[in-house]
Amino acid sequence: MSEEHRSRPQTIQRDSFVVRIWRERGQPGWQGWVQHAGTGESASVRGIDELLAFIEERAGRLAEPDRKGLK
Repeated sequence: MSEEHRSRPQTIQRDSFVVRIWRERGQPGWQGWVQHAGTGESASVRGIDELLAFIEERAGRLAEPDRKGLK
């Protein structure tokens, strides 16, 4: 490992989440459950927007994803 690489500050933030998603027969869209592994805090979610809001509240703003096909 080069000296330059060792002296750079770490800018990586890591958070872990457990995510479960499913579709119920006859119901539009999907629903799910998400848990922050570090704190144990969890929530039921309906759709990608609620899932991302939960994650971003705990881990910070995510890069703007290409949301094609995620809704």
